[in-house]
Amino acid sequence: MEHKIETERLLLRPLIKSDIAFMQVLMERQESYQYETETPKPKAEIKKQCRWYMKRASALPDEGAIRWVVIHDGVRIGEVHVTCNWERTLEWEIGWYFLAEYWGKAFATEASKAAITYVFAHFKVNRLAAFINAENKRSAALAGRAGMVLEGRLRETRLVQGTYCDEYVFSLLKRDYIQD
Repeated sequence: MEHKIETERLLLRPLIKSDIAFMQVLMERQESYQYETETPKPKAEIKKQCRWYMKRASALPDEGAIRWVVIHDGVRIGEVHVTCNWERTLEWEIGWYFLAEYWGKAFATEASKAAITYVFAHFKVNRLAAFINAENKRSAALAGRAGMVLEGRLRETRLVQGTYCDEYVFSLLKRDYIQD
């Protein structure tokens, strides 16, 4: 299965080798990591991570991971990724990164909603979760717009640039998604 997703304005397609240079640009930007435990990674590590996603996509839909590159008008603008955390309980995790110049234009909302729809339709998922730094108001709002429910706040669970930060846990269950 190709795992390509099309929306009104966007194309989400699985990461391929020719996307690695874009991913290096996206993942090296400071705004991509201002709320993350990790600091920007070196290009070689980003390349290794991209290859991991490409390899893990072969295990779908039962387990594995996929990183979709988000394209608008022929231009790569971001990515949405899902990873199977627990095969036995069918828990998956979703995350996203977008170039800052495309923030505030509803691209991330459109892409994440499309990915969520696709995941529940095609993968073996019971629970889809997002773990978001509580200071990252934009990402938390995006999770809500995408239909995810705020489950709780984990206190001081992230260490960002030497400061402990709280983390929100959002989720969407298959039974809730199907009812909507």
